[in-house]
Amino acid sequence: MSSGGSGIVSTAPGVWTGERSSWEGRLPAGVSAFFRRGRDGEPYLQIDAGSPLRTLHSSIWNGGYGAAKTLINRQVNKRYSCEDPVQEMERFLRQEGVEADGCCAMLTAALVEGAGFASLRWRDCREAESGQSGAGNGAAEGGRTGETYDPDDELAVCAWVTAGLGNAARAGAQQPLERIYPGTINIILLIDGRLSDAAMVGAVLTATEAKAAVLQEMGIRAAAGGPEDKPGGDETNAEPPIATGTTTDAVLLAATDRDGRTYEYAGTATRLGYLVGRSVAEALRTAVKRYLDYRREHPAN
Repeated sequence: MSSGGSGIVSTAPGVWTGERSSWEGRLPAGVSAFFRRGRDGEPYLQIDAGSPLRTLHSSIWNGGYGAAKTLINRQVNKRYSCEDPVQEMERFLRQEGVEADGCCAMLTAALVEGAGFASLRWRDCREAESGQSGAGNGAAEGGRTGETYDPDDELAVCAWVTAGLGNAARAGAQQPLERIYPGTINIILLIDGRLSDAAMVGAVLTATEAKAAVLQEMGIRAAAGGPEDKPGGDETNAEPPIATGTTTDAVLLAATDRDGRTYEYAGTATRLGYLVGRSVAEALRTAVKRYLDYRREHPAN
């Protein structure tokens, strides 16, 4: 059942569709994605792959470089506090029937059901821009006009983004310690392609740049705090600075490693970086809009 303009749903335990119908046909072969409600009553997003995905992960479970067949973005209560979150996550995965060794998981106090999703394939972008000149994003890797085939045609990127902005922050500014609590912009990037280690790091950088750009575009400001939040550090009534993220953001990048070209770079001048930046931006805009709508509809939450 919908809660109105936010598009966020509330359902009984188990699997429910949510936006799943809009994902179908837009995921790499052998990949499925769905929402579940855990035995603890909290929802989570689960993405399953038929074969292991190569991963780079900033969060608590199977972080760093690795491999996983299951990706999870798990919602927890805003009052979540745990001395050993890795052990607690292992218990959660076990009770949900998920193989812990083959899973990358992340936590958020944001509404998982309000996740934004975007999927872009290079072929579709190329065809949409076929009437334009070769200049622009990705032109450094070759022209794209008048071509009937491009070796990058099957390159595709999917992004799921959840957003909670109660602890929005600006990198480089001092943060009062009492404001460092779960809120989180969590980004899951699924790339249908083979990436070098450097390209995986580059994709995370591009995703982070896209996140900061969308927050600037949408006018999201750092949560009000002490004088250190004000431009120049004074105690005037100036607005807090534009946020670049929240105090607890995480990124999970997964690649199918399918046969074909190995992508060595993922900056904004590359085709891969173009798809990463656009997909993250589109998904985050949706997630932020849903968060703001939900806050207007439920101001006490």
